[in-house]
Amino acid sequence: MLSIENLSTSYGLIRALKGVSLTAEDGKVTCILGPNGAGKTTLLFTAAGILKPSSGSVKFDGAELAGSSAPRILQQGLALVPENRLVFPQMSVRDNLLAGAYIRHRSEATEIAEDLENMFDRFPVLKEREEQTAGTLSGGEQQMLSVARALMSRPKMLLLDEPSLGLAPLIVDEIFSIIRQMNNDGISILLVEQNAVKALEVADHFYLLDQGKVAFSGTPGEMANDDVIKRAYLGEH
Repeated sequence: MLSIENLSTSYGLIRALKGVSLTAEDGKVTCILGPNGAGKTTLLFTAAGILKPSSGSVKFDGAELAGSSAPRILQQGLALVPENRLVFPQMSVRDNLLAGAYIRHRSEATEIAEDLENMFDRFPVLKEREEQTAGTLSGGEQQMLSVARALMSRPKMLLLDEPSLGLAPLIVDEIFSIIRQMNNDGISILLVEQNAVKALEVADHFYLLDQGKVAFSGTPGEMANDDVIKRAYLGEH
């Protein structure tokens, strides 16, 4: 379980997170919703060790991770899939996937090779593009590659930042189908997403983040009963 308590993170004098507390349970999909500038990406970056908090706690499976390096946090089992994919554009699809296993020991070479084939089985289009440079893939293919690269570290929990961003509706449906399948396979997911309708289709629990604070939390069913939140985040009037 990921447990975040009173987490604050700043960019210089700007406090992006202001005492955020939330939990993401094992085996569940937990969604972070909210408008642009709410602090959603900052939250994931802090949990993943890319940003250092000014105060607060980030515990994963009981181990305190706040302020730890990104590689150590990845070794603990938290893997970030960043917004806008951020694949290595000049590297092949295969080398991008192998880069996802960089924290694993060389003695695991056989297991890494097996995981590589598992990624090709899970994402057949990546097998077709195996030797193609990642920068030439479509947006949807790059998103699949970004997810598969993170899975190569054998994470316990994925931190997914806006996986539907900039993708066509049919591709968005495919990405959320992949999210559901990964969760069915036992991977816990903390999902940041602007598309609240799609996010709530896969969510077990959600938090609304606004101006760096948790404004609301509950289950998707509870959200549907709140008219204010429906108007603000689901576009219903």
